[in-house]
Amino acid sequence: MSAWIRGLEEVAQHLEKWAFDLPEEAFWWRPKEGANPIGGLVRHITGSSLRLASYALGLPLPEWAKRGREWELQGEAEPKERVVARFREAWESLVSALKEVREEALAEEVAVGHLGAKAPRAHVLHHLVEHAQHHAGQVIYARKLL
Repeated sequence: MSAWIRGLEEVAQHLEKWAFDLPEEAFWWRPKEGANPIGGLVRHITGSSLRLASYALGLPLPEWAKRGREWELQGEAEPKERVVARFREAWESLVSALKEVREEALAEEVAVGHLGAKAPRAHVLHHLVEHAQHHAGQVIYARKLL
């Protein structure tokens, strides 16, 4: 559990350093047509992590997170502060929930996705952290392009 918690903390540190200080226009800047803006990546990190956490940990899923990947990455811009606040709130919930997971619960199968495919809770949690770190790397790269 501690490695996953540390992984989530690293994602938060990267976003604080590379995304959250940007002015509004830069937060939603696209390096080219069809490319994901930093704000969209942050929104996707948050939304996808909450969806995975809803499967693995039973965390409630806010209405905005039900809109899915396409809207998160390519949808309309919204106030940066709203996106940042959602991320911080989600990360606080995720870290708290991870601290409560019992080791014996990690092997339990959970239903994932709209088809309800079964996967061990540990696999879903590992993917959650791995996926968030992947997109945090894209945020860093996009900021360097900016």
